[in-house]
Amino acid sequence: MMTDRRKRLIRDLVVTGIAAPLVIVVLIVVHAARGLVWALMPILYLGRAITALIERLFPPQGGGWFEGLGTALMVDFVLAWIAIWIVLFAMLKLMQKWIDRKKREA
Repeated sequence: MMTDRRKRLIRDLVVTGIAAPLVIVVLIVVHAARGLVWALMPILYLGRAITALIERLFPPQGGGWFEGLGTALMVDFVLAWIAIWIVLFAMLKLMQKWIDRKKREA
């Protein structure tokens, strides 16, 4: 049986998962992508290694100069999405704990 805490956890996971790509798009639109790349640089280096592994296992067919660029962009986007999802979820949980503590004190 689903308790209220479990339902809240699932809702929080879904909401932050949906918000993560929206945060990426907003940062790109307001020209803050440089800060986003700077903050996610260690994760993007991991993306380069994953992309190289994927391209070694499944070599790109055609595409000329852009060969494998789509794979690299998708891997970087997915890794950035996961990283931002984790940060948003952690921030949400910290805010909820802070609010609950303030309610207990009041």
